[in-house]
Amino acid sequence: MSNKVIPKIDMDEIINLADNKRVWHQKFIDYTEFIVASPIYKDLYFERGADKRVKWVIAGKSENGKKRRKWWVDQCIKNEIAIEPGCYAKVALKIHPTKIHICQICGKGLSIEYVYPNRRTTASLKKEFNVSIVPFSKDIFQIIQEIVKGNNDIDKIKRVFKIPKDETISLNNIKNYIRQNYVDGFAKGFLSPGAMSNSPDRFDGYHSDGACCRHESDKGPHKDNLQRYGQDRRVYENWADGDWKMADRLMSYFRKHGVSADHIGPISLGFCHRPKFHPLTRAENSAKNNRMSLSDVQVLLEDEKTEQVVSWHSKQIWDLLKNKVKTDADALRLSDLMRKNLHYVLIVFSMIDEKGFREFLTKFLNPDYSYFDYKFEGFDPETGKYSKVISKRRTGQNQLNNINHYSRVAFEKLKEYRSIENRKINIWKNDTIQAELENLFALLNEANEVDAKIQLDNLFGLLAALLAKENW
Repeated sequence: MSNKVIPKIDMDEIINLADNKRVWHQKFIDYTEFIVASPIYKDLYFERGADKRVKWVIAGKSENGKKRRKWWVDQCIKNEIAIEPGCYAKVALKIHPTKIHICQICGKGLSIEYVYPNRRTTASLKKEFNVSIVPFSKDIFQIIQEIVKGNNDIDKIKRVFKIPKDETISLNNIKNYIRQNYVDGFAKGFLSPGAMSNSPDRFDGYHSDGACCRHESDKGPHKDNLQRYGQDRRVYENWADGDWKMADRLMSYFRKHGVSADHIGPISLGFCHRPKFHPLTRAENSAKNNRMSLSDVQVLLEDEKTEQVVSWHSKQIWDLLKNKVKTDADALRLSDLMRKNLHYVLIVFSMIDEKGFREFLTKFLNPDYSYFDYKFEGFDPETGKYSKVISKRRTGQNQLNNINHYSRVAFEKLKEYRSIENRKINIWKNDTIQAELENLFALLNEANEVDAKIQLDNLFGLLAALLAKENW
């Protein structure tokens, strides 16, 4: 008797199959037809099932899923959005024709913008105004319209959103202020969208279920996850060096005082997540984004005399160009090159992971910082400085959970970089570098991790030199 071979289906495909087989609310069916008929989504691949409905979800690893991913990459390029982590979410919001998503489960329409008070903001509004707000029943603009009637109410809103007392806000511009500084800035600490991004698996780029029904479809510890995401995920996603726990704790002091903590050297450019920030308003920090100024570079050069400021994988591009920065324009050019260099780094890491050498990569993570917590005395929100830091060692399940979360997010980001389209756009075009990459894989195949690390450093040096030669 022969044994039957059962084809394997990975978890993504199982989830996607279940999503397509759900009972769809009629309003969601109408929404899918409206979206696929929109000229905005022309050429975005979809097919119909036996029931004639749109197959809304496609596994990202499938051939058809790759077609969808390419379309989203093309949209990013068309809309001048950098191909980097989070780019699909940005373009999905930008191109959506109505900015209203219909929930697959209940048929409710919710905005995809960050306009709904999260749990913390809802509690603050109740404390300040004695109002009870049903989650996702009203957006922040509707709420402001109903409860803000005078200057005293504006002061209350300032307290809710941690806005400095001396910030000039009037009844006429309060909504614009909230939009510019919180809604458009994706203020995750205060507001939430009505649907979470899920490009490119879902056709419109959003989870089929809205935030109104997320608790029904997601049986995991959803609230706990959201609380953990209060940590700076960019540390994990960009494989940044530095005491991330201490830096995260210091950032929380900035938030408590209504000040935005500006990384002098942005994590997304390859710098460390270290406990030193410049205080800015939320609007100033949002406008600055991940660009450095001449004064930022000068501060980093001075700090570097006594501490590490740049992560090990990005140090070579920094060392090659840091002393050539003489103007703000030079600093901007360095910012662009360091961002591209970090793309190269993460592509190399993704290739190493894809080859099966994840254990080698785990040595470059810093999970042990999870076992410490910090308090800062004498914190000055005007300068971002403090007089004393008190550390305390902690051991427990929460620390283990943080470590697991840290590792999971880091490797999930590498998975994004494994996409063919991402590599095609960001990849280097150099035979020497490709040959050195193959030498790295050969050493890893021999389990020679010591020489593999030396070879990896050499590879990053060549990539940095290539960028510097071609662009400076």
